[in-house]
Amino acid sequence: MNVLEQDRELAEKIWECGCIYLDRARVAWVAGQFDEAERWVDEFKRCKRDLDELIRKKERHDELMQIVETIRERDIDIMLVMRKGNE
Repeated sequence: MNVLEQDRELAEKIWECGCIYLDRARVAWVAGQFDEAERWVDEFKRCKRDLDELIRKKERHDELMQIVETIRERDIDIMLVMRKGNE
């Protein structure tokens, strides 16, 4: 999973819950309990949104790290840039 290391445990728990919810939705669907199946699908969607957010967080982090690396490669003094931005 492409998430930050500190988010890995949470992401795995969210993923596991999503799997359980999909299984419960399937069981309810087969049993003809359509409202119950829909409830579990909604829970899965919540897990999917949470997991997507952790993935976006990692993507934003990677983009920032790329910017920092580019700044370093060009020997730009980031402290000087920060001071000029605060003037």
